[in-house]
Formats: sequence, C-alpha cells, structure tokens
Amino acid sequence: AAVEATRDEALFYDGALIDATYFSCSSGKTEAAVAVWGTDVPYLQSVESFGEESALRYESEVVCTAAQLREKLSGAELVGAPEGWFGAVSYTDGGGVASMEIGGKAYSGTELRSLLGLNSTCFTVFCAGDTVTFSVCGYGHRVGMSQYGAIGMAQDGYTYDQILLHYYGGYDHSKFKIVTK
Repeated sequence: AAVEATRDEALFYDGALIDATYFSCSSGKTEAAVAVWGTDVPYLQSVESFGEESALRYESEVVCTAAQLREKLSGAELVGAPEGWFGAVSYTDGGGVASMEIGGKAYSGTELRSLLGLNSTCFTVFCAGDTVTFSVCGYGHRVGMSQYGAIGMAQDGYTYDQILLHYYGGYDHSKFKIVTK
C-alpha cells in the first residue's frame, strides 16, 4: 500500500533529485556527508535519530591482539604495550571518530572502519594487557536516513514525508520537495 501511495514521487533538493543514501542504524545521530565522503551535501547533514537500540547490529565489538593490530595497521609504530599506542582523537558532529592517532600515525575514522572491519566510525577503544577492544555503536556509514530510526519515527506516528524531511531536509527545509511525476 505504501509503495502504491507514493508511486511516481521523487525527492528534490533545490530543484535537483537527491542522492537518498541510507544505512541500518546510527548511534543516536547520523553523520554529515562531508565527514564520511569529504563532500558537503546540504541535505545530508548530521541529525538526531532515535529508537534504534533494537537494531540487531546496534552495538558490536572487534577484539584484536597486539600482533593482529600491528598487522592491520602496518604503517604505525606499535611498540610497547597497546595502551601507549593511542593518542589524540577528534570527533565529527555526528559522534563518529574523525581522526585517531595510533602509533604516531593519524588515521581517519573511515580508514579505521575499513582496516579493522568496524561496523561504523562511532567507536571507543579499550586496552587490557595484550588485547585491544573496539566498542562500536551503529551499523553502516551513518549518512542519510537510518532505517531503524525511520521505523521508530513511523511507529511514533510520523508520516513518510515528515520522516524524509527529518533525514534529508538539511538546514534549509524550504528547498526540499517531494514531487509527483
């Protein structure tokens, strides 16, 4: 019924068809496109996203031994105990890791997500002896619409156009339109 009710509708921002990116679940806040892909997109900004805690992959962990981490991060100087490897960390507006210094080398959050097989860039690091644990929240790139967040909004009574405006409206809602063909 939902498909039939919205047949021939499309999302436009400032007169152009949008790139309607989506992902499974965030950590309570989505990411801006610039934080993940390096390109600022006015309708892909960081917004709050609630009701995702029931998602299957909302929380996860990646556990590495010191030897495994040395192999995965071959460009870093990983000598001594793991707790001494981690330096400065900066965060995005969406709460993901923007950059993290490991073994004297700066890595972007997206680079670490890829190298370490993390479910998202929203993570914290814990060291215990020879083991490093990456505690991750969210699943996916976290840019655009959260599928679990959208379900939560729908269950709370929001309409499809309100949900789309929330996730894709950007800062200037007057430039966002749902157009029927």
